[in-house]
Amino acid sequence: MWDGSWERAPVRRVATTGFGFRELTSWLAELGVPPGLIRIGMEPTGGWYGRTVAAWLERHGYRVDWLQNFALHERRHLMIGKQTKTDALDARLIARLLFERERLGLKGGFLQRPPRNADAVRMLVRNRARLVEQRTRCRNQLTAIEDVLFPELKDFFRKSVTSSSARLLLESFPTPNHVAAADPADLHRVVVRQGHAGALAARLMDLQLAAADSAGLATDTDAIVQTQEWLLYQLRLIDSQIQQVDAAVESVLEEWPAQERAILASFPAMTATRQAVLLASIGDIACFRNDRQLRKLLGWYPEARESGSSLAKHRLGRSGNRMARRELWFWALELLAPSHPSTPFRDYYRRLRERGMAGQVAMGHLAGKLVSVLFHCLRAGSLYDPQRHARELGSVDACRRTEA
Repeated sequence: MWDGSWERAPVRRVATTGFGFRELTSWLAELGVPPGLIRIGMEPTGGWYGRTVAAWLERHGYRVDWLQNFALHERRHLMIGKQTKTDALDARLIARLLFERERLGLKGGFLQRPPRNADAVRMLVRNRARLVEQRTRCRNQLTAIEDVLFPELKDFFRKSVTSSSARLLLESFPTPNHVAAADPADLHRVVVRQGHAGALAARLMDLQLAAADSAGLATDTDAIVQTQEWLLYQLRLIDSQIQQVDAAVESVLEEWPAQERAILASFPAMTATRQAVLLASIGDIACFRNDRQLRKLLGWYPEARESGSSLAKHRLGRSGNRMARRELWFWALELLAPSHPSTPFRDYYRRLRERGMAGQVAMGHLAGKLVSVLFHCLRAGSLYDPQRHARELGSVDACRRTEA
């Protein structure tokens, strides 16, 4: 190790199967060292695969030590500079870190307990995001069809012609001709009773008159109507799948430590979906040394953009978890919405704007502040306290509003 031999140490590949794991323990047994004297290090980034091999090794009497996320990255840059990351190189570096701790007594870099696994909730929220994107695409396509087939529909369903009540109408009466010829009692049952669109109860006759005199296409519409029927079916199916994944997310979150869920729930504008996205992205807060590392992971950190030898300006970094980055942006937008009650976060944004900071830049600072406050609350195990936050920001007005 001292002469740099660790950089040339042989590396073995292990298949993530029963055969591969048996091969690993057989190789370890050939070393002639009792399992209790062997130290095995692992990164907390291998997901379920990493946990399966760790569980296998522990069942056979070996001790597995988990590194903190930043430890391997920092040591790689310190010892060999910015080289391409490889599994073989990381394996050698992990062995080096274990050697330094066991033989040299160096501290830090390792977790006190196995990392909390977030793969299940991470998979669920990612698939939910894909379903929402697919639903948005189908709704946009259905809107385009109604602009051609029944353009007057948007005068009655002002929020969206793809709302649940509008879709129920189209499933029962697919064309303006069907709407115009419908029995008023049937129309009332579908729109008002089943669709819960009570505001339209007094306008159903006007809807039928508009349908009878619609400017939409009236001939050669078979293909359009069939496409409309398929989109309505897809939207019904996607809505059902989103409800199922929401139920699954809620069930998985119940297994998460109640204290961490309570901390997230104490923040303003926190929803169950937002909580799931953040927990899935963060995983185990113990893996992060400071809020800067967490901001880096979540994609809210400044990055210097240089031109030649002069510094041009800073911009938002390009790396990080895209799903969490997007959710933090929506979170910041919701906190700034006029309909949302005032919070210390909004006062922080307002003060940045009063200093002359551009709106987008101030939004980036606000999202970064959200991450920092969230990190410190999770590390301290304490709920978010808006009064304390207002005092720390020096916002007397916000503190008074909070107390009121």
